Amino acid sequence: MFWKIKRAKTGTRLTLHIGIHRTGTTGLQRGLAANRDRLSKLGKCYPFKGTNHQDIAWDLHRGKMTGKELVKKLEPYADAGHIILSGEDFCIHQNLDWLTPLKEIYDVDAIVYLRRQDHWLMSWYNQHIKWPFSRKHSVMTPKEFLGCLDEFHWLDFERMLGLWEKALGREKVMVLIIEKGQVEDAIGDFLTHVGIDPKALKFDASAQNDSLPTETLEYVRRAGMYDIPNPERVAIIGFLQEVAKSADCKARTLYTATERQGVLDRFDASNRATARHWFGRDALFLEDPPDDKDLYVEGSLAARGSFDDLMRIAINALSGEHK
Repeated sequence: MFWKIKRAKTGTRLTLHIGIHRTGTTGLQRGLAANRDRLSKLGKCYPFKGTNHQDIAWDLHRGKMTGKELVKKLEPYADAGHIILSGEDFCIHQNLDWLTPLKEIYDVDAIVYLRRQDHWLMSWYNQHIKWPFSRKHSVMTPKEFLGCLDEFHWLDFERMLGLWEKALGREKVMVLIIEKGQVEDAIGDFLTHVGIDPKALKFDASAQNDSLPTETLEYVRRAGMYDIPNPERVAIIGFLQEVAKSADCKARTLYTATERQGVLDRFDASNRATARHWFGRDALFLEDPPDDKDLYVEGSLAARGSFDDLMRIAINALSGEHK
């Protein structure tokens, strides 16, 4: 009875932004967190004090929090017209039973953005090297990381989306595709889908979690970023970004066209099934097949940047830090 009374009283919508990773999520989360007061005036609530809700996603995933405990945690915000939770690692969940008590109170829906698996893998490697989540992945070469593909089970979009559809119903799961010609501005797109005029909020472009220039990754990997704390990590990343900019580095891809096509072939059946089910077409991603344009060549940064250049940039960076 408690659940029904509570739901009838509030009628609150609860939107779960479930990822996936590397689809503009960090910029969106930082922007939502920075605009909590503006969101409140619009009848929207981005609860708690953190930048994102990854802690909730992980506590639910690890069994440290139940759905009823999340309901309790959300009680102070239950009178809001629309609550938004954002955490990339909601997409990794393989057991969504925790949604049941939430559905008894809230009108729950989920929004997810998909990125082509080969692009995602290169971006995910970049993220693991510059801002490591695990020691194991932080020191891997690109080819070693490619061997970890089985770990990223959420890249089987047919299966991942099937779990959410079963838990919420098809009409409550919105699936969008990040690529040129489909969704190119994930932040603006998300805000529009949750009923927010993007112009009503102030977003800082510097809040984006951009990838490091490809030529710098070997330097970062060898530096062992897993054991380097802040603010040193940020300083190293900023320094290497300036080095790459000075050296006019152009590489964008880590894997050959053949390697990337192998990744896509692995998920071809899943992608086709996802495209048919959610979009009524045969192809999920519409851009051209992989090619070797702007392929990373090992040692290219060292070949482009001189010792003098590196020293000058380092001194300027240090001077800026100590002003």
